[in-house]
Amino acid sequence: MDDTKMLQAMRSGAKSPIMKFFLLFLAGGFALWGIGDGTTGLIGGSDKAVSAGEESVSPREVAMEFERTRRNYLPNSSVGEALQGGLLNDIMGAMSRDVLFRAENRSLGLTVTRDMQRDAIVNEGSFKDELGNFSEGRFMQTLANAGMSEGEYLQRVDGVLMRDQLVGALASGSRFDEASARIVAAYDLERRRVRLTSFPVTPETIEAPTESALAAYFAENKSVYDAPELRSATIASISADLIASSIDITDAEIQAAFENRIDEFSTPETRQIRQMVFDDKATADTALSRLTAGEEFAAVAADMLNWTETDTDLGTVTKSALDPALADVAFATAAGTPAGPVETAFGQHILVVDAITEGGAAELDDVKDKIVDALRAEQSIGILYDKANEFEDALGSGATLAEAAAKVGGTLAEINNVSRNGLDIDGNPVNGDGADLIQDSAVLDLIWTSAVNETSVIQEGGDDMFFAVRVNSQSPQTERSLNDVKSRAIADWKLVQAIKKAKASAEAAAKANDDNGTITEPFRRNGLGLDHQAAGLIANKAFSQATGASSIVETGSEAIAVKTIEIVAAKDAEIDETSKIVIEVMNNALQEDMLNMVLLSLSEKHDLQLNVAPVQQLLVGSQQ
Repeated sequence: MDDTKMLQAMRSGAKSPIMKFFLLFLAGGFALWGIGDGTTGLIGGSDKAVSAGEESVSPREVAMEFERTRRNYLPNSSVGEALQGGLLNDIMGAMSRDVLFRAENRSLGLTVTRDMQRDAIVNEGSFKDELGNFSEGRFMQTLANAGMSEGEYLQRVDGVLMRDQLVGALASGSRFDEASARIVAAYDLERRRVRLTSFPVTPETIEAPTESALAAYFAENKSVYDAPELRSATIASISADLIASSIDITDAEIQAAFENRIDEFSTPETRQIRQMVFDDKATADTALSRLTAGEEFAAVAADMLNWTETDTDLGTVTKSALDPALADVAFATAAGTPAGPVETAFGQHILVVDAITEGGAAELDDVKDKIVDALRAEQSIGILYDKANEFEDALGSGATLAEAAAKVGGTLAEINNVSRNGLDIDGNPVNGDGADLIQDSAVLDLIWTSAVNETSVIQEGGDDMFFAVRVNSQSPQTERSLNDVKSRAIADWKLVQAIKKAKASAEAAAKANDDNGTITEPFRRNGLGLDHQAAGLIANKAFSQATGASSIVETGSEAIAVKTIEIVAAKDAEIDETSKIVIEVMNNALQEDMLNMVLLSLSEKHDLQLNVAPVQQLLVGSQQ
């Protein structure tokens, strides 16, 4: 089928739940795999989270990959926030692809050789030095920084290589032509230079309106000042944070937690290592003999491998960051003593340890506050659910909201005159004790779905909190008089007049089409290169008009006359370079479309099954 029909078919297939997982995660290339620490503390999960044919991954494996990615790419987000943002869908999509390829490889009997692994790694751009040559030192340092062993990385390489064996020929048949790429590049690289004449919006310089002008303005915009529907409510809540602050942690509990989590507080031993890697053991033995005889490591590496000092440098690494065979030797060797050869997938290693930094456990006093906070957080979650049940039972037995809150040690907050949008009568954020609670959409929704003068059922909100509400009163949407909103109406009228004044000045400047204003540097179609907060708006105008033409841009804070004074075409060298990027991007997109067609077919052939629930349970449980 031709490319157009194929893409239409693939995108129609995207309506299926399976295909949606694939389309959510279209990552490619080895460089995206350097994602962090493989330990999460999660346990359990023998059921299959993803399965196809005889291949599968467990909920624990998916949860660990989720945590790796979150910690490295979303370090400021919690597990809950990452789940809500769709990260689990991304991870499940990526792992589903891997499982399908493994299932198909198994059925076809495909294998990956060591030579294939080596070629893939030495050609990966992330591991090349400034001269474009593969750097063993950079490779090992990258894995060390990512907290990934050679074995783990090679497993990922195997997955990609087997995938390429399955779909490489098909994907390579779709190519974006060079002529079209040059047209796209020339269009994108074109720049323009403009003259900007700005007129600021300054309502403070506008005199107050006459009574008749204000009345006319208010009459024309009367509905804007209507009071919205408003409700006043009492909110009773109990949260883990509230509970945690009152929990006493004993010295015995602190000591026990410290001993149980000693690995968490320990600092691993690190070693600064240099290495050489040879294709055969005989050559490696020769290098070791020269080192033992007293030759300098750098000199031997330069002579036998043409390696620089940077190439030999593995940096400072932990034992877990190295291939197990290499780690056993490196961490058993005295500093300054050459060791090897050690065989790994990359060849025969000769190494020397330059410096050793001993590891050790932290002192209890150094981590005591951290332990106390962690224990309080852990204990508060369990107590919270007990308190929530007690809260619910109290309400069910007829206690008032205040009585039920007092019984469980909760808090009461009064919210007066809040709109459906969580704002006050004038459209401003609500102030007061309950202002933070109103930011929780579950609380606001319950206020507006509960009956007036009735206590709601208890519900769960965000940030480990349970709450119930009682709506005390409701007022309908009503008209307001000018006297009710006079100061607000005057401020709005002055702003409108200031905007009109600035716009009129800009229109006059555009009509005059003179040479007043500031000339910009050439900028791109997307505003890149233009130092202005309204760069996008200005670029849209500049690229939609001929040289010498003028138009107006309004930002709310200023009105700007934009005159296009020069069109700067891209140079041939720029077009040539960008064309290569366009071709690469478009070819990657076509290949991904092809890949997803294959994946959809494989999902049916191998009966792909996805089970998200146990993964979510593990991840949510890790927060408790």
